[in-house]
Amino acid sequence: MSLPRALVVGAAALAVFTTAAPASPVHPDDRPPDAAAAPARPRDRAPVEPGCAAPGSSAFPIAARLSGGPEAYERGGAPHAWQLELRNNTAVDCRGVHPVAVLADRGRMLQPSDVRLDFYDDAAARWRPVTLERTDEAENVGVFEGRSPDFPGFAVPAHRSVPVRVRLGFTGRAPEGPVTLNVTAVQRRAGDGDWVGESNDYTFGVERSVSREAAPSEGAGEGEGRTLADTGSQRPLFAIGAAAFALILAGGSLLFGSRRR
Repeated sequence: MSLPRALVVGAAALAVFTTAAPASPVHPDDRPPDAAAAPARPRDRAPVEPGCAAPGSSAFPIAARLSGGPEAYERGGAPHAWQLELRNNTAVDCRGVHPVAVLADRGRMLQPSDVRLDFYDDAAARWRPVTLERTDEAENVGVFEGRSPDFPGFAVPAHRSVPVRVRLGFTGRAPEGPVTLNVTAVQRRAGDGDWVGESNDYTFGVERSVSREAAPSEGAGEGEGRTLADTGSQRPLFAIGAAAFALILAGGSLLFGSRRR
């Protein structure tokens, strides 16, 4: 029995989001006398982003939409770029949004190493790779830079949209056939994550490399050259024939004239 998509995506996202650097160990003798009883200061705690969803609402606060992608990808070919749009449908800003891409092929043969997925970080002016992991349900799940400490996620202002450029490609080892991709938006909140949106399905095909048209063979080239040579030789032959015919007519006329005389 397959697990619901929410559990698959949620488990993969939380596995990444909860991977935090451990705190530096402190020797008991190095602590001040009242350090054990002193509460943690607010600046020592990781900031927690406010939730995006309105209290009591069952609707997703973020609407995600995929657009501009091709209908087919060539194995081993150049990646194609398309767009992920994150739209905030609420009246509050939504920060720390990490899209989670889920790819599944019909034959369940696609591996993370077969996929090349990147997104563009406008703030850092660079493409960032997305690391994919294979789940028990044979799906390939990747968080948009969940492991990068310098990427805080996307900030989507209230009632505004944020476009995210994405590029996708497949290696020459990728299996052929249809693949379905969708994106789930997860908001990172300290060591936890909230599922705040889901995109439409983007279905495309992975096809074998289209070979270039075969170059004409040597024999065909020779045949073509002969044809060109024959075609070129027809003009002088036609001129010679026409001249000979004219001479024959002239000779006939002279002969006919001499006989009349």
